[in-house]
Parts: sequence; C-alpha cells; structure tokens
Amino acid sequence: MSMIEENYLQQLRSANLYVSAPYPPGHVLEYGIRIAKPKSTPGNSVPHFDSLCAGIQTDAPAVLLYPDGEGWIVLNQEHVPVLGPGDFENKWATLQEAVDDILAFYFGDPERMERIK
Repeated sequence: MSMIEENYLQQLRSANLYVSAPYPPGHVLEYGIRIAKPKSTPGNSVPHFDSLCAGIQTDAPAVLLYPDGEGWIVLNQEHVPVLGPGDFENKWATLQEAVDDILAFYFGDPERMERIK
C-alpha cells in the first residue's frame, strides 16, 4: 500500500473535516491518517463529547484511515483494550469505500454515532 492519493483527501477536506498528515514510513500505521469533525462543522455528534484533535475542538470521535496490505481500515476506538459500544473497525477493498464510510459516519445515518457511550 502507499500514501493516500490527494483526490481522496480532498473529498474529506471538502466536507470540512480535519485531515492529519500521514504517519511516516515505518510507523505501525504507515501512511495512515486521522480524521476529525470540528465542532463548527454541521453533522453527527455525540452529546457532551468535547475533545481536541490537533488543537481543533471536536464534538465527535476522530477516526483512523490506514492501509492494511489487503485494503483499507476505518477505525473508531474509544474503548481500550478492546472495541466497546459504538466502536468499529471496518475493512474496505477500495479507498473510495473507506472514504464513503467516513463521510457516512459523520454526515449519514446518526444511529451509528448514537451507539457511542
């Protein structure tokens, strides 16, 4: 796998989402990125969720997008050490499917985010 192509990053940025720089080669999440929805961006949110991501106030969990050698992973994990209520790890064959999943999480059916406790 390689770095995420700019046209996919631009889809996320055009939705007013924060998109981090990619993790460097050799990192466990090599070429992966963190995506977050600023509080000022309309969309799905979690009541009383108040966090910072790269200095940006957010009202919803950040997700990770990274290659896994066979496709792309979209991960939201608020609970540790295992996935808890509302957490998910979705595997996608294509990067477009992964980007669509992220956009659906922040702007689609709010039921997905409502499961987060």
